[in-house]
Amino acid sequence: MEEYDDLAMGPTKDGSINLSHNTWKTLPPELSNFSTTLLHLEMSNNQLTSIPESIGALILLQTLDVSLNQIETIDGAIGKCIRLRRFNVAKNRIETLPAEIGDGILL
Repeated sequence: MEEYDDLAMGPTKDGSINLSHNTWKTLPPELSNFSTTLLHLEMSNNQLTSIPESIGALILLQTLDVSLNQIETIDGAIGKCIRLRRFNVAKNRIETLPAEIGDGILL
C-alpha cells in the first residue's frame, strides 16, 4: 500500500514524513525508528482515534499535524516531545489536552 511506501522511505532531507490523506487508524510503530531524524510529521486526514504513548519516542519532533482525524485522547507522553513548536489537532473529538503538553518548552 502507498502509505507504507511513504513510511518505509523514512524522513526526507528536511526531516519530514507525510502520511496524510490515508487510512491510518493508529500511529505506525515504525515511526519510533526515526526518533533521531524525524522533525515534522503530517498525519492529517486519516482515521486516528488517539495519540498513543509511543509519541514520546519522537523527542526531536518540531511539528505534528493530526488535524481532521477522529482523535479523542492524547497520551501524556506528548510532553516528552520538548522541541514541539506546532501541534495541530483541529477538527478532532478532543475535549481536553493532557497537562504534560506544557512540558514542551517551545509550545
